[in-house]
Amino acid sequence: MYIKEIIQIENITVEELKNELIIEFKQLLKSFLEQQEKADELLTRQETANILKVSLVTLWDWTKKDVLPAYRIGYKVRYKKSEVLESLKKINRFK
Repeated sequence: MYIKEIIQIENITVEELKNELIIEFKQLLKSFLEQQEKADELLTRQETANILKVSLVTLWDWTKKDVLPAYRIGYKVRYKKSEVLESLKKINRFK
């Protein structure tokens, strides 16, 4: 079903409309960028295991098998949240 929306603009100048659109666009862009920053957040091994609902042993096995990309920072292993979520989609896919 298709719902058609009609927007009627009255008593506003072109300049006011332009300013309103710019403000809305900036808010949408800011929201998008905040979501991107959260998606690229680095997770610890425990946080990653909790998201995937697996043990640390299984997480390590998946990391060794390149199922899940990991990053070593000094002696610590970290995972990008966006890559964890993407890997989860691949893991859950039936073959």
